[in-house]
Amino acid sequence: MGLLIIIKQSFIALRANKLRSIFSILGIVIGVAAVVIILSLGQGLKGLVTSEVEAFGPNLLDIAIKIPEADQMSTVMSMVQGVKITTLKHKDVKVLKNKERFPYIEAVSGQAIGQEWVAYGGEEKQVLIYGGSADYPQVMKIAKIDQGRFFNQSEDDALAKVVVLGSGLVEKFFDGKDFLGEKIKVKGQNFKIIGSLEPQGGAIMGGVDINDFLYIPLQTALKQVLGIDYMSEIVLVIKDQSYSTQAIEEISSMLRKHHNIKDPAKDDFQIMTMKEILDQVNEISIILNLLLGFLAAISLLVGGIGIMNIMLVSVSERTKEIGLRKSLGATKKAILWQFLVESFIITCLGGFIGIIIGILISLTTSFVVQQQGLSNWPLSISWLAIIIAFLVSMAIGLIFGIYPAKKASRLSPIEAMRKE
Repeated sequence: MGLLIIIKQSFIALRANKLRSIFSILGIVIGVAAVVIILSLGQGLKGLVTSEVEAFGPNLLDIAIKIPEADQMSTVMSMVQGVKITTLKHKDVKVLKNKERFPYIEAVSGQAIGQEWVAYGGEEKQVLIYGGSADYPQVMKIAKIDQGRFFNQSEDDALAKVVVLGSGLVEKFFDGKDFLGEKIKVKGQNFKIIGSLEPQGGAIMGGVDINDFLYIPLQTALKQVLGIDYMSEIVLVIKDQSYSTQAIEEISSMLRKHHNIKDPAKDDFQIMTMKEILDQVNEISIILNLLLGFLAAISLLVGGIGIMNIMLVSVSERTKEIGLRKSLGATKKAILWQFLVESFIITCLGGFIGIIIGILISLTTSFVVQQQGLSNWPLSISWLAIIIAFLVSMAIGLIFGIYPAKKASRLSPIEAMRKE
């Protein structure tokens, strides 16, 4: 019996049991669509983070706190559990601004973040406070002034009570009204609003929208608002990438001296270049995609098991048909191939439909995300996910179709004909 005849008979059998066939296809559709959607959105998230990081420019160096003798993941986990590193001080920022000692550094900004109550016009909200240096707009190039100005070094040194609003806070507190020169209470103290920032691409940091930050001079934030004397991070810009190695060596030497560190293995800080940051983003993205892809693939496996169960039921229901065909001369091979082809057709149709649905949902979700403020989120489709999902669905059709097909081919025609 030719392959075309087997395929034709398989389609006839599937049409004869439409509802069963539809539910079989549906299981594969959901699995394939889930793989395509999850990996496409994961690729979009990677594109968003990469574009946000690259927006800072290639000459950026990041000095972050670190648990001594621990890797970055252990440091993050320790900090989540409440461990604090308090050795990064404002004096480190002051030394880094010394042009005679570090002539290749163009701008430096320390960072201290906390949460405090902010009130205006009878309305009170908990707001994220960002204590930063006057160089913040030069370091974080995505931070552009919308109205007014940013605070200067003199105001930072004088512990001036001035603030710059993130675009999100402008909407929440003022909703189109004039706000420059207005007083806003931060932790019960009056601060003068001197400016606001443009929306920063809806950038997300740890699930928090940085457009909702309230920017305060670093020393004011440390001494009068947050009540601490340490920072979590220092970000700086060097003149050229060619200075990276020299900068890391000299800055590390300075910090070890300030922090009384003799053994470099016990550093309580880490200095990362933009390339290293992007490499970490890529590594995290790969791990995340593998994890999410594995979870989505489970639904494909479940769909495959569902197909096997339905094909076994089909064999049981069609026993008499199989016996009749065998009595008329159909070979074991022909019976086996018919049931195998039926399983293969179900998974291929499910895979194709799942890919179409996955692409449509991925593009729609990406478009909606862009409209919600994340304009840098790319409209991306993971073609690798599409190819893998379709190939896997085909493999599932073959693998989970083999047992029912073999069972059907081994039926005795006499016993099959006797079955009512």
